[in-house]
Amino acid sequence: MDTGKIWKQSLPKIADKVSSISFDCWIKTLSVDGFTDGVFTLLAESKNAKEYATNERHFPHIEAAIKDTAPVVESVKIIDPVEKEERGAPAGSIKPSKTKEKLTVNPNMTFDSFIVGKSNEVVAAAAEGVAKNPGKRINPLFIHGGVGLGKTHLLNAIANHILIENPKLSLVFVTTEKFTNDYIYTMKNAKNNDNPVEAFREKYRTADVLLVDDIQFIADKPSTQEEFFHTFNDLVQNGRQVVLTSDRHPNDMPKLQERMRSRFKSGLVQDIGSPDVEMRTAILHKKATMENEHVPDEIIAYLAQLAVEQDMNIRDMGGMLNKVIQYARLMNRPIPTIEDCATILKDTPQDKKVQTTADNIIDQVCKYFNITRADIIGKRRNREFVEPRMFAIYLITEFLNIPLVSIGQLLGNRDHTTIMHGRNKIQSLLTTDNRVKMIVKDISKMVRSE
Repeated sequence: MDTGKIWKQSLPKIADKVSSISFDCWIKTLSVDGFTDGVFTLLAESKNAKEYATNERHFPHIEAAIKDTAPVVESVKIIDPVEKEERGAPAGSIKPSKTKEKLTVNPNMTFDSFIVGKSNEVVAAAAEGVAKNPGKRINPLFIHGGVGLGKTHLLNAIANHILIENPKLSLVFVTTEKFTNDYIYTMKNAKNNDNPVEAFREKYRTADVLLVDDIQFIADKPSTQEEFFHTFNDLVQNGRQVVLTSDRHPNDMPKLQERMRSRFKSGLVQDIGSPDVEMRTAILHKKATMENEHVPDEIIAYLAQLAVEQDMNIRDMGGMLNKVIQYARLMNRPIPTIEDCATILKDTPQDKKVQTTADNIIDQVCKYFNITRADIIGKRRNREFVEPRMFAIYLITEFLNIPLVSIGQLLGNRDHTTIMHGRNKIQSLLTTDNRVKMIVKDISKMVRSE
């Protein structure tokens, strides 16, 4: 049974049922893990990716498409990397990562496919310098910036370059979630393993190159943070390369230990900025070429300008282009006119404002700041809770037409004057504080992509 062929034939059927952004981010990235006893198993890139793929908006279409393609399939299952590792490893063990970390390295994300412009030329040069001389000049490299601007692409580019040019180097490329899960799994199974910590450290502390995506999620995990601190120190002090990405600067992580913050800032901390219209145009041309499609210059220019006006990240902008291309393919006609594009794109995430809910906004704020709903709704006035609470208030008023009194009830029965103060505070800071602008922009995109 050719499982790869079945999955490949199922993809167009799924693409027809879900949004282009969901398809690109959560479905096309799935890979076939196997077929046993009637169960067709897919592997997601992370636990978060699995959660998106298995939700009620996506999974029924995935399962239906596979069963339609191969009637012999009785059920479909999606697993994450930790589940795959646990399934294949003896109790209490943890498999050390070797040179090629198959789970995360995307062969299509290289320096050649990364579009460089004024907003990212410094960080791109730094990443390439690290890839060519790991552990020699810039160590650590800390890349930060908003969602969908290319941070993960640069990590993959570094990994791909090293795997080709220096295949003998030991490379570990993980998300912070994976590092945390490995650590928790090791500690949890200590009774079944004489040396659980040694197995964990064999994987991480012997790496020649450690690449960690989304390091901001370590800020609210004290024990994991402690272990990472020592891992980081061991590697850097021994001339091993460390590259980290985050959605924010180390100074903007209130729960990060000061000694950890100092380590993160000890090398090069570089922002990856939002692209201008010229750079967006180049990116769209590159993506169209990769899709083997000729997209007229006027359509590319229209999409680039629209992306600038709506302050889209690169991922969402690519989703717009994919939607236009898929429409042309499905209708078996040339790429449509600008007028047609406006109609095709009228239901893109940027226009889904009325479809969200206050609960969803609160959930996305919690996710962004790594706190719980109880933290936002509760009475504690610690800065790390007060600030997210104000962002939640502001974003609810921006997305929804809800009375301040009702918002107060949603947020722990707070007085409407408190709600008004929170809204006005963020409104005021938006005119002067770039950090606040970035947070509002990033959470807004998270809400719209739901």
